[in-house]
Amino acid sequence: MNARHLSAVALILCVPLSANAYVDPGSGMLIWQGLIALVGALIVFVRNPLASVKRLIARFKRK
Repeated sequence: MNARHLSAVALILCVPLSANAYVDPGSGMLIWQGLIALVGALIVFVRNPLASVKRLIARFKRK
């Protein structure tokens, strides 16, 4: 094994297996904000095409 491989193996063996993370209250609010934005975007995305299709159908029914 050359020195590069040996140092890579040594580095991997020195890395801890478990990771500790801190989640602050701002992260929770960011997740809520993202979920609310997603729901709003889905409502707009679904309603606008449906309104267009309804208008198109109504236009054909009038003729």
